[in-house]
Amino acid sequence: MRAALIALGLTLTTPPALAAASDQALEPIQVSPVREGRIFSAASSLLQVPTTEIACGGQPIQPLYADDLAIGAALSASHERPAVILAFSVDEQGRTRDIRPVRDTPSTPSGPIVISALSPAQEEQAALAAWRFPAGPRADCRATIRYSAKPLEAATTDDLLRYFAVTRTRGALRDIVARRLGGPDANCGGDGRGGRAARTISVPDFMIGRRPPPGGRSWSVVRWNVNAQGRATGVQTLGSSGDADLDREARRAMAETVLRPGAPLTGCVFNFNRAGETLTPPDLPRREEDPQQSCPADISDRLRLNIAPERFPPAFAKRRIEGWALVRFDLATWGQTGAIEVIDAQPSAVFGEDASRLVASARTEPALTGAVRCVLPIRYRLPDASGTAADGAAD
Repeated sequence: MRAALIALGLTLTTPPALAAASDQALEPIQVSPVREGRIFSAASSLLQVPTTEIACGGQPIQPLYADDLAIGAALSASHERPAVILAFSVDEQGRTRDIRPVRDTPSTPSGPIVISALSPAQEEQAALAAWRFPAGPRADCRATIRYSAKPLEAATTDDLLRYFAVTRTRGALRDIVARRLGGPDANCGGDGRGGRAARTISVPDFMIGRRPPPGGRSWSVVRWNVNAQGRATGVQTLGSSGDADLDREARRAMAETVLRPGAPLTGCVFNFNRAGETLTPPDLPRREEDPQQSCPADISDRLRLNIAPERFPPAFAKRRIEGWALVRFDLATWGQTGAIEVIDAQPSAVFGEDASRLVASARTEPALTGAVRCVLPIRYRLPDASGTAADGAAD
């Protein structure tokens, strides 16, 4: 089903005078005037277009599989997003692991970024976790992702397609991009249907053909017209990530969708995305014996560290990438955790950061004895097609 577009508006009004308890009228609250240029203008915004450089041991290397990173948007050039540098390694199968942000670079933008409600570099870490490299272990790898600000009027069709299909925001900027993609005569109203209700809606069969690799994503943007009888005409693939099966299914779905009769529409655009299967995490390593450890066998049951689905790191959930973290901690007799340390987290540090917060917030009933240097593996699992295994858990 198509998501409804949300129109955002801003209205400033002068509030009525307030009355004190003695019924004495107070002066009206003064509202500062809106200064020119302070309201966000989608038409004048800048796209933040990413480019990526990858090297292992100082030598450039190209991935065998890499999907598109999201294009952001900013209010002005002063809000340009800083580079994101990720350290990682590659295992025998060519899969990335040990993904960690390099901390000596800025982790947050210098000004407000219009999109991105996720933690810094989480989207980039999730994308890198799905990429594949030539088989063979590699260490000392770095992915450097730089964002360059580009005025909307200077954006290429490829930039607009990636913003429309990969970033997938809602609002005024998306509508402008949709009209640009629809062509000079487009009157379909962004990526909507000109306000026309649908009589029949068809969707692609996302299981047809070869899906992206586990954790990967593909996209397809379709453009079409609608005649007076509500039937689609001139259906075409406007751009895609190269998933020919998804392109074909997207065209079929649009061709079979029928709207109610009305005025003809031109330049309608819409995007479809599909994801690969769930990417399971690397195996947990064997834990060495710790002579300083004093940890009750029932510690995980006492702490009840179950992970609700809404807690799952969102960028990884969107790509269906699972993970785990090994966390060491102490437990006081009064039931509070402390001395928390992340030993390892895979495939990304994001899982360790969340697991550390989870253990820090955990409490248990007071006991006569505490615990020292306990180590718990905390697994982040996603539901399968049947809806089972929805929660992660501490073993």
